[in-house]
Amino acid sequence: MVQSFASIVCLTAFIVVLSTSNTSLHVLSISAAGITLFATRSLPEATTALLIFLAFLAIDVAPVETIFSGFATGGFWLLVGGLVIGTAITSSGLGDQVARSAFVYTGGSYRRAVWFLSLAGLALGALVPSAIPRVIVMIPITLALAKTMEISPGSRRHTGLLMTAVMMTLVPSYAFLTANLPTIVEMGAIEILYDEHINYGSYLLQNAPINMVRFTVLLFMLLAYQRGEVELNKSQLASCKAPTWTHKQRLLLLVLMCAIALWATDTWHGIAPAWIALTVATVLLFPGFEFFQEQTMKTEIDFSVAFLIASVFGISAVMTEIGLGEQIAGFAAPTLGLGKGGSGLWDLTAIAGFSSALSHLTIAPATPIVLAPLAASMSEATGWPIASVAMAHNIGYSTTFLPYQSPPLLIGIALAQIPIGALTRLCLVSAIVTSVIGIPLTWLLWVGLDLI
Repeated sequence: MVQSFASIVCLTAFIVVLSTSNTSLHVLSISAAGITLFATRSLPEATTALLIFLAFLAIDVAPVETIFSGFATGGFWLLVGGLVIGTAITSSGLGDQVARSAFVYTGGSYRRAVWFLSLAGLALGALVPSAIPRVIVMIPITLALAKTMEISPGSRRHTGLLMTAVMMTLVPSYAFLTANLPTIVEMGAIEILYDEHINYGSYLLQNAPINMVRFTVLLFMLLAYQRGEVELNKSQLASCKAPTWTHKQRLLLLVLMCAIALWATDTWHGIAPAWIALTVATVLLFPGFEFFQEQTMKTEIDFSVAFLIASVFGISAVMTEIGLGEQIAGFAAPTLGLGKGGSGLWDLTAIAGFSSALSHLTIAPATPIVLAPLAASMSEATGWPIASVAMAHNIGYSTTFLPYQSPPLLIGIALAQIPIGALTRLCLVSAIVTSVIGIPLTWLLWVGLDLI
């Protein structure tokens, strides 16, 4: 069924490209076909990525440097560095050691493991201003924890723990102003365009309802993946309490702590997270440190997933190049009925819904580039301050209905081989429930604070 759906989408895209001369339709069709192939895994990710590049080149829709611009983005190199770091954490045994230390608190309880990973992901969100490095750190530790708990790969609980690591590291962390790239881009653009300054505390307060609901809904759903608990015998438990650290593991932990410290303070020193990750990867691959063997780049690290990320960024770049986002916004924004229904709740729902839809047509980090210039007209239509409109935008693009809207989730899928069906269902249900409950709660808070 899934394969048939993917085939229908691809055939439709092919017909559209051949039968029309509309460049925007060509790009939209190719993008939809590519995302469908990624979502269904009908083809290997690298193959789909190459097909997307070839299709864009064939229709000559944008300059070559735009089509392949994904390879020049920080996100691409953050992934490349992250693949090296993740492999080092696993191959050195550091992930196992950290997992054994965590096991002291979780024991064989799946519920406690979900709570531990959820709180750890949220804590990292307050420290590290990019979700991709957080996912890179969390995935190998989670895999090692699942192994220590003797949870079988492919089981519901194994899938549940992996989804906890990626979802709880990303979604609720939108409570923090500095935690995720889309928010940083949006608030920076709002400041440049309108001289509106949004501080950390007010952002945290205004986004508290939606993110509390997100955390609660996700936690409830992830705990539902439990099917009994694994109890380890005393000898196993004792061995988990007293891990023996090697020199290599201690050195890797030190390097990793330095990287986290640099990621957490990037607003001070100005070094992009991608270049920090790339520097760490270079250090780890340097022969003198002996973290890897000479053939590691050929045998242990699979860089094919990097093509997936580059092609997704490429789709976004091509859409921006031809102004597709602006075309969609210009068509849809006037139809939202802002300020006409006399209900601030409708305005909040409409703006957030539009933002979310736009983020799924491109990707979340690219959405603010289109939304920020629309803030003034939306502010005029609703009578809200521009800062409140920007907050409503944020609610939309931080609500993930499908995994392929968010690069950190793509990386989580690639690093841990998370079943795409299970993750899609989790995203979809949690996003719907969160929107139904969280948006009205946010509206009530904003009315109470006289923000709208």
